[in-house]
Amino acid sequence: MKWIIIVILLSSFAVAQCIEATDGMVIDKSVLFCSATYDVPNGITVTGSNFVVDCGTGVLRGTVGSSEIGLRVENADNVTIRNCNVLTFTQGIYLKNVTNSLIEKNAVLKNRIGIRMLDSFENVIRGNSDKSFQLAVSAINSKYNIVMFGNKDVERNFCDFNACNEYRDMNPCESGDFYCSKKCSAQTDADCAPVVAPVVEKVPVKTAEEIVEQAEKEVKEQFAEPEKPVEKKIEKTNLSFAAKLFIYIVLYFVAFIVFRFKK
Repeated sequence: MKWIIIVILLSSFAVAQCIEATDGMVIDKSVLFCSATYDVPNGITVTGSNFVVDCGTGVLRGTVGSSEIGLRVENADNVTIRNCNVLTFTQGIYLKNVTNSLIEKNAVLKNRIGIRMLDSFENVIRGNSDKSFQLAVSAINSKYNIVMFGNKDVERNFCDFNACNEYRDMNPCESGDFYCSKKCSAQTDADCAPVVAPVVEKVPVKTAEEIVEQAEKEVKEQFAEPEKPVEKKIEKTNLSFAAKLFIYIVLYFVAFIVFRFKK
């Protein structure tokens, strides 16, 4: 009888540790959901490092045709997601900027895409079941991941940069992919080199008085009247009537003489 009471108390204590999932909640530490069905049309967000999210076989359900992401894991490192049933979302589990994390023992059902990765590296996806409408796994700029999904379809070229349905060693110390693994250094991967800030030329700061003085000078220059060119006046000589008459008579006389000599 004593042992039965102890078992009951321990079971009650274990059950008390689980919590209810809520729509739109953000998780940044270890959590265990109670095994139930949760309508979360806006999904759940997981962010941070070094913790475990255990759904306890609970169901995270979206609204068909309108819910985008069920379980969003973003800006995370060394996070474990397990025992989640995610269904009726456009994307069941979405990893963005996630590294060194484990996605295992989940069921992604009736989603358009089961698991999508963006800028995610060195993660392990294993032991999951998938019944998605389009793709089990989709990835953009994600490398060095290990994906164990049986014979499920994956996007083209995905397995060129990731291990598909097998465990194999991959060297993440590759320059030019904008990713620096914990396994690499500046000597083995140029992406691990410290970023050198560009040198910014200092521009002297003017005082308020200097700014006002400069503004006044520009205004004066803009509205100053242009200098008028000096016009040279031509002095006209005014002759009297008698002088003009005398000139006309002389010219007439000269013309008369010239005309007479020609005859």
